[in-house]
Amino acid sequence: MPNVEVKQLTLGAKLAEDVFTALGGILFAKGTPLYEREVQFLEAFMIKQVQVEDSGGAGTDQGEPTTTKVDAPDASDKFTPAKPVFQESFDKAVSTLKNLMTRVQGGNNIPVMEVREVVTPVITEFQQQPQVILSLRRFAKMDSYAYEHAVAVGIISYMIAKWVKVPEKEWMQVALAGTLLDIGKTKIDRRILQKPGKLTPDEFEEMKKHTVYGYQIIKSSHGLSEGVALAALQHHEREDGSGYPLGLPGSKLHLYSKIVAVADVYHAMSSDRVHQKALSPYQVVEQLVQDSFGKLDPTIVRTFVEGITQFAVGTLVELSDGTIGKIVFTDRNHPTRPMVETGGKIVNLVEARHLSIVRVMEQ
Repeated sequence: MPNVEVKQLTLGAKLAEDVFTALGGILFAKGTPLYEREVQFLEAFMIKQVQVEDSGGAGTDQGEPTTTKVDAPDASDKFTPAKPVFQESFDKAVSTLKNLMTRVQGGNNIPVMEVREVVTPVITEFQQQPQVILSLRRFAKMDSYAYEHAVAVGIISYMIAKWVKVPEKEWMQVALAGTLLDIGKTKIDRRILQKPGKLTPDEFEEMKKHTVYGYQIIKSSHGLSEGVALAALQHHEREDGSGYPLGLPGSKLHLYSKIVAVADVYHAMSSDRVHQKALSPYQVVEQLVQDSFGKLDPTIVRTFVEGITQFAVGTLVELSDGTIGKIVFTDRNHPTRPMVETGGKIVNLVEARHLSIVRVMEQ
């Protein structure tokens, strides 16, 4: 891949590698087409050279700039909206999982291989379009939230496992841990599960038992590791020992449970639920960062926040003052407070503390 002087770039050339600032934040992702605005940002951040794709129309140090035509961004670009195929895979996974869980509710063991077959295609699609982690809300239907939550937590848990360097052979087990974290709710009275108002203390105590029921169901099923069972048991435990069912501290918790806990909180808070409207993913990750001081594992939270925000450059967002803009830069030291281009100017949310991202736009 040729290194090209920024001043010699032919407009439309595509980056062959991610471009980082001096602080280590990602400015533009691999595959981004470079037009006048992008070149202005490169120059503003004092980037002298970039690597471009061989097929891109860009000059090199050895000769005059080429004039090969480069097409404008198309559906294959990294930050285009999720393709319908992801929606189809997600909906199919939700529908199939719902049928499988009905069988478990009837007293059968978990059909582990069938659950794997549900999860695998949607994970494959997700890895091709990881930016949809910022907008999973758009695939939701309120009446099937529990099953959507299971599929989404499985996907997110898989990604976190990769990011925190869990051995590759365990990635699917972590995904299954996320998918099955609430399997114990199949043993909870439906009147409690579907109650529209606040649970009574006795009802809440019964609801908390879903962690123990889940552990028992998973332990009796073949093809699932101890970590998957412990994730079901421990995903409501907290680092400071304030969780349930046993009030265990972080030192006593299995890694899988720490991973699925972060995925569980992220998806729940960024989804529309009966008692709560969805928050922006950026508001959620800021809350996760706060919760990493005593509630959630700080290393896993930090890795997750860095992972999820790396996909954000180019994403359209709404700020708390109602303006719409595009994320143009994410600083690794402040991943939830990116720079946003709006109305021809750059708003640095690190400095503009009175503003926040309240919505990731559906594109």
